[in-house]
Amino acid sequence: MNVFWADIWTGLRTGSARALLALVSLALGLFAMTILLATLDALQRQADRLVQAFGAGAIVLRPEAGQAPWGRTMVEYFRANLGADAAVSGVRTLPPPAGADFAVAAGDDQLARARGWRIVAGRALDGWDLRHAARVALAPAGLCQRKNWREGDLVLLGHEPFRLVGCYEAGGEPVPGFAPDTVFIPATVAALGADPRDERGDISALLLSAAGTTAPEELQRRARGLLCGFGLDDDAVEWITPDTLLRGVRRWQRAVGWVAGSSAALGLLLGAVSLAGMLLTGVRERVAEIGLRRALGARPHEIALLFVAEAAVLGLGAALLGLLGAGAVLLGQGARFPLPFHFGVGAWLIPLVLAGGIVILCSLGPAWQAARLPPAEALRNE
Repeated sequence: MNVFWADIWTGLRTGSARALLALVSLALGLFAMTILLATLDALQRQADRLVQAFGAGAIVLRPEAGQAPWGRTMVEYFRANLGADAAVSGVRTLPPPAGADFAVAAGDDQLARARGWRIVAGRALDGWDLRHAARVALAPAGLCQRKNWREGDLVLLGHEPFRLVGCYEAGGEPVPGFAPDTVFIPATVAALGADPRDERGDISALLLSAAGTTAPEELQRRARGLLCGFGLDDDAVEWITPDTLLRGVRRWQRAVGWVAGSSAALGLLLGAVSLAGMLLTGVRERVAEIGLRRALGARPHEIALLFVAEAAVLGLGAALLGLLGAGAVLLGQGARFPLPFHFGVGAWLIPLVLAGGIVILCSLGPAWQAARLPPAEALRNE
């Protein structure tokens, strides 16, 4: 075994400059590939969390800037025409409570269903709350934990007391454009110092969520038709869907893919060409050595294995350098890195598999050529 490793070292030392070029090129390519995979994995996780928090079948409609607010009749119109195919709710922003570090909005009895929220304590707002203008509130679980609020507590929204009837888990922003810590009260309650004649019935956003087997695309198509029937076109409406929320993430994915992917491909191509060139040149320069080995009894597969092993040592070394370098850069400079990253199994495994594939592709030809070299011809050429 020691002799085998000594032979590998001798072979690499024979073409040391070419071996170093192949090692560095492959390491840089695998370094860029590891960063690419770690970043894309983190961006995909971010996209998955965003869709999960928003709801895969959810749609939010808002009047475009400068458009008149919509009334509660819009909610009833959509609710009547969509029927059981969707949960429909309207949300209205309220003036911020004095001295509070959270926002307040008004919702209705389908709010939790239209957002797909999980009620972790108590209940959601219901029809009785709306009909009786009950002074009750539904708060996010994170805010309840920080404020030490529990179901049944009286909480102050500004200077107004409300009974906390439930806590919800949204997994992110309750509604795009609303703060994550928004507390909801029934839409029929005039509170927080607002004049009940101001914005009465106005809604800031219309929330839709596909129910049953209704596809989100079908819900969006029907919603667009209902808007036309209500006298509105797309220019007057801001559509917020999982696709619109993911546009920014997808832009980053494309940008990272092009930049890091191009760098990785260039480095790997240069490394593969250098590795193959090193091995082919090594076969030509070591004809006498190969002939002597064959004359001393070395079999063809042993000669081939020697060249494959030399390539494998370079490939493994390059993979370790690339992985460790990427890990050191991202983990050591993570706070300065402009993008999220996550070292999953793929970020570690794929570069190793890729390095192995390059080694096999680049070494098989030279190894086969060396194994076929007749001993007599090799010694005669010497």
